[in-house]
Amino acid sequence: MSNEKKPEKKKIKSVRDIIIESIECEPGTVGCTGDPDTCPNDPRICDKKLSMFGYYDDTIKDSVEHVLSQSMDDLTKTFTASARRWEMIVYPSMFAFILLATYGFFLIYSLTQDVGSIATEMKSINGTMQSVVVNMQAQTMGIQEMNAHATEMTLAMRQMSHDMAVINNSVSRPMQFMNSFTPW
Repeated sequence: MSNEKKPEKKKIKSVRDIIIESIECEPGTVGCTGDPDTCPNDPRICDKKLSMFGYYDDTIKDSVEHVLSQSMDDLTKTFTASARRWEMIVYPSMFAFILLATYGFFLIYSLTQDVGSIATEMKSINGTMQSVVVNMQAQTMGIQEMNAHATEMTLAMRQMSHDMAVINNSVSRPMQFMNSFTPW
């Protein structure tokens, strides 16, 4: 057998062990050297130890995991409270938005229905206006025809007036002569 030494298995360190080994003592504290390699890890020797999370003191001697879990718990509680506050705002806002969006859709739908009926009525009005135009043209033709007949009547009335004057002259002279013989 050879005198070869078997390589020692390295012990896998936990996160807690790594963090505790990397803790730096506050310089000037009894038993602390300021060097992370030579700093004692016993909290009873150093009054305060500086870690990457803050100072260790008598109130948090348990473990880094405890501090981390307590911080995560506080963060979770704060986040939950914040989420509840947001829920108090967001859910009613979403409900109001849905109501307003539904009402807006109803208004737009009603508007399109009204515009459709207006377009239909405009077609009807267009047809009616075309018949009014045709009737107005017929009326204009009728008025022109009435004017022509009225002109003819005027000419006929003048002729009748002239004829009446001729008759009056023809009848009135003999009647005057005859009237001179009547006693009454």
